[in-house]
Order: sequence, then C-alpha cells, then structure tokens
Amino acid sequence: MNKLKYILSIVFITILLGTVNQSCTNLDEELYSELDGKTFFDDPDNLIYAFGTAYTNLYWTIGHKYALGRDCGTDILVVPQRGGDWFDGGEWHRYHRLTWTPSDFYVEFWWNLMYKGINTCNSLIFQFEAVGTEEADIAIAELRAFRALYYYWLIDVYGNVPIVTKFDVPADFAPATNTRKEVYDFIESEIMEVKDLLSKDTGLATYGRVNYYVAQMILAKLYINAEVFTGTPQWDKAEAALDEIINSGKYQLASDYFDNFQLEGQLSPEIIMGVPFDEINAQGLEIHLFSLHYNLQEKYGMQQLPWNGLCVQESFFNSFEEQDIRRTGLLFGKQYDKSGNQIEDPGWEKFDPTNPTAPRDLDGAGLNLTPEINQLEPNCLRQAGARIYKWKFPENTDRYLSNDFPIFRYADVLLMKAEVQLRNGGGNADTYVNMVRERAGVEDLTGVTLDQLLEERGRELFVEGFRRNDLIRFGKYLDARWEKEDVSPDYVKLWPIPAAQINSNANLIQNPGY
Repeated sequence: MNKLKYILSIVFITILLGTVNQSCTNLDEELYSELDGKTFFDDPDNLIYAFGTAYTNLYWTIGHKYALGRDCGTDILVVPQRGGDWFDGGEWHRYHRLTWTPSDFYVEFWWNLMYKGINTCNSLIFQFEAVGTEEADIAIAELRAFRALYYYWLIDVYGNVPIVTKFDVPADFAPATNTRKEVYDFIESEIMEVKDLLSKDTGLATYGRVNYYVAQMILAKLYINAEVFTGTPQWDKAEAALDEIINSGKYQLASDYFDNFQLEGQLSPEIIMGVPFDEINAQGLEIHLFSLHYNLQEKYGMQQLPWNGLCVQESFFNSFEEQDIRRTGLLFGKQYDKSGNQIEDPGWEKFDPTNPTAPRDLDGAGLNLTPEINQLEPNCLRQAGARIYKWKFPENTDRYLSNDFPIFRYADVLLMKAEVQLRNGGGNADTYVNMVRERAGVEDLTGVTLDQLLEERGRELFVEGFRRNDLIRFGKYLDARWEKEDVSPDYVKLWPIPAAQINSNANLIQNPGY
C-alpha cells in the first residue's frame, strides 16, 4: 500500500463511519463500518480503514500552526508582531512571555483536538468490543495505546485532566478532573496492558500507526518526564523502554537528516511514527505559509501568499555551528529568484518623517532575512528573523504541503538514551550524542553535560514540538530570555484549563495560578 492509497483509505472510512454514527439499520449490507466479525477481518487492510477516523485527527493536531508553534513560548521560535500583522489580540505576545490566559484561543484549540482524538478512539473501541474476536482485541489494543498518546500530550500541557474511556455516556456527561498522578498511572497501565498485542512490524504496513515500538516510545517519554509529572524520577524505566527500541535493530538514523521531512517519510529508516500529509487528501501541514516572508512566494512558485509569521530567535540561530547541516533547515540571508536576481520587498520599512523613531530596515528593498529580530512588538521588521526550511517546499505547492511529519524518530531515542545515562551518573552518553552529531557534520563532543545535551536536542528536534517539554525537564523553562525579562512563576509550567470548559463543566478544577 503506497502513501496515497493509505491516505485515501483513511478519508474513505472517515466518510463511512461519519455516516454510520448517525444510523446503521441495514444489517444485510456489507459495510466496513458495521464491524461484522465474519467479514471485517478477512482482509487485514480493513483495519487501516477502521483506524482512519482516529488517525485523521493527527492532521490538525500536528499540522496546524498552533501545534507546530509549540516551540513558541520557548527559546527557539517566536511570532513577532509586524505592524498590523500577527497582533491577534496579543495572543502571540502572551504565548512568548508565558502570560497566557484561560480564554486564549490556542489553549482551547489544543484541548479540543486532544479530546476529539480521545472521543474517536473511545467510539471505535466501543464498536470493536461488539465484534468479540481475537482480531478485534488486537485492534482495541492499538486504539488504547493511541488514546494513551493523546493523554500523554494532555498530561504534559494541562497536567490535571479528566480520564474518559467510555463512548456510551449521557448527553449531560460532565467528567471530573483527575490528578496528574492519576493520569500518569492510567497512561502507564494502558500501555503495559496492551503493548504485547501490538505489531512489531515496521515500514509502510505500520507507518503512521501505533505499533509496539511507538508504545515503547510513549512509555519512554512518560518515564523520562516522571519527575516532572509525579515528583518521582524513573530513569531506569525510561532506559528500559528505549532499549526495547534500540535493541530491536529495526530503526536507524537516516543518512540524510532531511529524509525525515520529505514527501515520502515512510522511506526513512528513522521515523518510528509519522503523519503522512497530502496537499489534497490529508491537509493540515502549512508551515511554509506560517513562516515564510510574503515575497518568497515567487521564489518557490507557491500558489498562496505566505503569511510572514513564525521565525527563529537569534540566540537559537547562533547555537548552530556554521558547518552544521541542520542549519540549512533555516532560511536566512539575501533571497534570490530563479533568475538570480535579489527579491525585493515593496513594503520594506523606509524612513518615515512623521514617525522618525520608528524602526527602519537599513537593508532597503532587497529581501535579506536577518537572524537578528529587532523587537517582539509592535514593529518587528518585515525581513527580520530566519525562517523554517526544514520541510523543503515543492514547486507550485498550494496552501498545504504533502511532506510528512515525524512524531517520534530514532534520533530522539539516542538523545534520550544519553540523557538517562547522564542522569544516572554513568554510561556512555557521548556515544549516543555523537551518533547524531556525526550525521549533522559537526565534531564529536567529549564529556557531554546536561546543558550541552539540551542544546543538541534543540538543534536536532526544532519545530517538532519537544522544546517546551525539554526546557521544563531540564529546569530552564521559566528563565528570563529575549523579550521575556523576568523569571516566570512556577505555575505556568502548566497551561490553564480552557475557560469555556470550566464554564460548561462544574466538575473541572482550574489549575493553580489561573
């Protein structure tokens, strides 16, 4: 099954299940969505159809700007206000300075996406339970592990959230808040109960789905953050889960770093779980529009005008050695069209005699993306900030990219292995870090420290959604940094429970500080 067939099957079954959830009365008709145990499991591909409606939620969970922008509010990315663009009621300023409120859009948006995914998993589990076959049990195991991934994302961001495992609930169902420790225990128990039922196959057959090694990665992420989540470190458990992946021999670093972000991500031996985007059939990945300068439309032959928003903070840009090939995942410097002429920005900031103190772009009209960003708000220069080029943009791309997005990949496994060994006071952390650095074309490190490891994680995994989690675990999240002068209060390590949820469910308890 190629990528397109996989995507089309997901779209197909999403439509089918959407119809059946409304009514299903013709029991003689052979529909996949009826989950008839005698016919449904005759063809293993039917499982992919059934899971489609669960996995399609990842397109917006991962691809939309509010998920890709999770490295905002850290030391890596920022969305500055460029005059009238990107003010958005001050949301991005608050995001950067960790001063968000329960009413901010992305606070509600992320919550809704997570519970939409959980509700869909619950719905499918409910339907599969009615089948009562061994194959159905395996399908339920995968869905429970996938649901645990959603809960991992929830415990990371919100901490204290309701655990909901039933689909057949009354219309006025109002679940109470569970503690972070209760959610942690739930995730662990779910994975431990189902992991041995999950497939150990890799490659296209399980690409984009939760297999045994994805389950081990969820456990590894849970355990490596256990001290943050519960107060009790679990470094040995984290290492054991990582070793399950490493010792399997089924994953390795791709020879080319950028193979992990190409159109056919399933070809990379490094991706443990990826999202197969498609500009027509699996939409959502729009990082090119979110980040690129308006006038780069002509350089890449894009059908849509970019939005000139997301860019890289100067300190992060400077953390790369010049020869580091990962730095070519950033777009900076003078920009040229296909004929070799420097692209011009007609809206560049000229001297304004009516406002002589306003920022001016001394580079003039010639487009020159500078690593230096003059200010967060209100008048960041249009050309300020290196842009994201980690996903290469095909010619004539429209609003959405067909590049894939890795949720988990082997480079992260190696860096986590180095971390748990450092935190346990021994091991061979240098070996694992230098495997990653060697591919990046930079010299080996000797006697790697936790601070160096944190920097390496930033360079390797930027714009993959890990930085906030990493900074909290390494004790750096609250620190003062560019355009955030003060050390932030401890409570902002968790986002607030969205105001709309609190207002509609009296059983929810707001996180402290909000």
